[in-house]
Amino acid sequence: MSQPIIEVKSVTKEFAAGGGFGSKEIFRALNNVSFTLHRGRTLALVGESGCGKSTCARLITKVHSPTEGEILFKGKNIADISSRKEVLNYRSKVQMVFQDPFGSLNPTHTIRHHLTRPLLIHKQVSHKSELPQKLKELMNLIELPISDLDKYPHQLSGGQRQRINLARALAVGAEVILADEPTSMLDVSIRLGILNLMKEMKEQKGIGFLYITHDLATAHYIAEETAVMYRGKIVEWGDTRAILRNPTHPYTRLLISAVPDPDLPFHQLVDSEPDYSVSADKIRSLSLADVSGYRQIADNHFVANWEENKECVA
Repeated sequence: MSQPIIEVKSVTKEFAAGGGFGSKEIFRALNNVSFTLHRGRTLALVGESGCGKSTCARLITKVHSPTEGEILFKGKNIADISSRKEVLNYRSKVQMVFQDPFGSLNPTHTIRHHLTRPLLIHKQVSHKSELPQKLKELMNLIELPISDLDKYPHQLSGGQRQRINLARALAVGAEVILADEPTSMLDVSIRLGILNLMKEMKEQKGIGFLYITHDLATAHYIAEETAVMYRGKIVEWGDTRAILRNPTHPYTRLLISAVPDPDLPFHQLVDSEPDYSVSADKIRSLSLADVSGYRQIADNHFVANWEENKECVA
């Protein structure tokens, strides 16, 4: 496989909580997290709310800096990207798409404005005369009519607005897109369209995706690889199908057991352990324990070491 476009290497992130007249406490949001993103591939970062998924994305976009560890972009530590020009160039290559498609768009401006502005700021066209053709290409790629350029965000559906956000990421020349729950606020009927668009962007443009989600069903559909997170730690990672067919960590099994759709092809994985949902608190306690190292289950399937507690999984 080619060199990763993004490497997160042994990253720990701590935040100071409290202060003022009270004591200051340290909250560890990420604990020794490592993963890689490759061109034309999707890594799903899966876990419940508050596990640290979005913090990973914010570190990659330089909103925060790691407390320990390093993040590399094409082999270069992003901590060394400091000048305004370098930061602007980096942020044009690494874009984020958020959960709320309406909150990401200014309601007072047309779609034309939202797409034209990044094209000009990031110099994706050499002359303004090239704008009409570039806008047409973007709208064709996201499968929206050219007439939508003159509409305002409130005149589009949630799915159409999310397509505009993806087009805006393309407009600045993105090579990596960090998609933070991009379909969770959309109707189920239109989620598939957004996921298919992301797959086309990956295959046609070679874009690497970090797909942040709590939904194993969509991760199964779009991601070649999956990393399962709990309380700031990655507990299992590797090939998506391998993880879903042979979930090894108790927390991964707990997540799969929580999938509500009985028609999903992997729902039978937990038939032999029907009491996982009852034991959820015990499994979370087990998953919090500090462990060292990992085990390799298959070619591309790894799990953090943990001591099996029969009482926990009974």
